[in-house]
Amino acid sequence: MFLTLQHPFTDLRWLLGPETGRLERPFWPLANPRSDFVRSSGRVTHRNRGGLREWAGEQVFSDASRALLFPDHLRDLSLGGARYYAKIHHALRRYYSNGQFARLEVGLRFNVWGYPSEANADVDKVSLLHSILELPIRACGKAPTAKTLGLVHAGDLLAEHFLFASTTRGVETQPWWFSAGSPAIVLDYCRGWGLQQLPLPPHTREVLDLPNVGIRLSHAWLKIKHQLCSTWIISRGREHGDEVRKLRMHLTRLHTERECLNTVLFQAKDTGKLEWVGNVERTEALQRYLNDALRVTERSERFGFDQSAMIDVAQRAHEIASEDLSLHEVRRQVAEKIVSHLRREQKAHTQIIALEGSKVTTTIFNGPVNTGGGDINVITAETINNSFNKVQASQASSDLKEALKEAITQVVELAKKLPQEQAQTVLKDLDAFTGEATSAKPRKAWYELSAKGILDAAKTVAALAGPVTTAVTAVLALLAG
Repeated sequence: MFLTLQHPFTDLRWLLGPETGRLERPFWPLANPRSDFVRSSGRVTHRNRGGLREWAGEQVFSDASRALLFPDHLRDLSLGGARYYAKIHHALRRYYSNGQFARLEVGLRFNVWGYPSEANADVDKVSLLHSILELPIRACGKAPTAKTLGLVHAGDLLAEHFLFASTTRGVETQPWWFSAGSPAIVLDYCRGWGLQQLPLPPHTREVLDLPNVGIRLSHAWLKIKHQLCSTWIISRGREHGDEVRKLRMHLTRLHTERECLNTVLFQAKDTGKLEWVGNVERTEALQRYLNDALRVTERSERFGFDQSAMIDVAQRAHEIASEDLSLHEVRRQVAEKIVSHLRREQKAHTQIIALEGSKVTTTIFNGPVNTGGGDINVITAETINNSFNKVQASQASSDLKEALKEAITQVVELAKKLPQEQAQTVLKDLDAFTGEATSAKPRKAWYELSAKGILDAAKTVAALAGPVTTAVTAVLALLAG
């Protein structure tokens, strides 16, 4: 199995000007492998198999072996438990940049030994993944003394390191000039492995099937302590290795592009640190960036892969901004790009898998609807997801959609308070209710029957009887009107 973990970074110094003291060499993405190096990191070198013509900067990288230090005797370590564990037999550390954003990429090739227990297979698999991703590494920020922390948690410290390494000595830097985004994982395995032995996250979502090249792509969200990690799983045959490599590169680069875009939007709207309103040169540079970045992330198909499916999964609720942007001082073109992106982000829905003690929990985020925090298992979570998606995809009026979303929100809260069997029943009623309410010709007898089931269940939880009844009644009134 081959696992790639990336820490993406956004470098805003290209917008801020020479006062930031950014070094002129390496001149990304045109770094010179014969002479360039990144200070306190390593030399620039060619990628052996080359980059991709569609992405600038993928053909060269800097060795990052001095920036991130693995434990001694890495190949001798057993990660996981006594009877189900992984051993790493090859590792690499690379730093890529295009001048506006960058990423540190760690590749680990490993074998898995033993099998998870039958009683707690999901827990054992997630626990093994956590052990790999929390591999203790050492890294330096600005200080000369290295700190030890888990691999997946090293983003901020590595951002501090690369900001220091790429700045003229003596210049006082600001952390937001070069900042880390959320990490991402690509896990690539050959289908020759037995599925029982593979440390795959439970409840993954298949998003892409390419039978011509024997590739299936799935996605999951892992929560490792307080770190949320986007996880792509590539299942492949023994052939078409070049296609697998390209897909892996597209996934990592797309994640970096999106993280950078979110950071730029956040800094442009909420913090005021970019000081671009009224600055013609900076505004035009920002507009050019947004035009390029949104063209990349909004295309439904790119490089032979159905990117819209990947983006649909990769969307999540970034708290980067709300729609209260004051537009009177902003160039219309830039404002439209920002608002368009924010509206699309607010439609996100995700499923997060976390290991808490000996229990794997799943949290669903459906735009404003959060089904986490209660005893919601994956079956009921999927039912909620289906109900919400029916509303989103329907041709119902905006008033009915909003009323249904409020009803879903209240029923989710109700389900958290009910015994599991009763929760599943009320959520089935919710699924039937939303399905009938959003159909082309809603049948009164059917939606009233499912509404009655929801209202009867609400009577058993006094604190929620009122909110649930109000929300469901509002939907019934719109359907009757």
